[in-house]
Amino acid sequence: MDKASMSESQLQQRQTLAQHLSTQGWQLKNEDAFNHDLWLSAELTARKRIPESIMELNYSFENSYVGFTVAKFDEGRAEYIIYFDDWDTSHEIVQDILRHSEQMTVARAAQWSVELVRKHPGNVFFFTGSDSIELTEANALDVFERFNLEVG
Repeated sequence: MDKASMSESQLQQRQTLAQHLSTQGWQLKNEDAFNHDLWLSAELTARKRIPESIMELNYSFENSYVGFTVAKFDEGRAEYIIYFDDWDTSHEIVQDILRHSEQMTVARAAQWSVELVRKHPGNVFFFTGSDSIELTEANALDVFERFNLEVG
């Protein structure tokens, strides 16, 4: 979606999220492209590096999802897509990510996915790079391990 296609409410929500992320030390990406009204698959992208991992957050207003990736070269990666129905839910998801981000490792992201599935059943997916797999409490850790063993 491009900036011109967003409602005033979405623009305000994006600004709120951008401020939250910046305050927490996340580096906003694609800001020039957004400000020049270029089409982006996620209208907000931010990255944060801590000693334990590098994290990326993507927020799509058009497709109603928050994408969250945690990676470290020697530990693999965890990439989740969480779909939402409304602003309050998506804002809660982003706040949850921010609360966990200072201590986030790839393994903690996998453990946290179980909590995400409890809160948002049917709306959390593990992204393999080409496919997305719906997560449940029963399969969340197995999907993470299977994918990371296959690539590792």
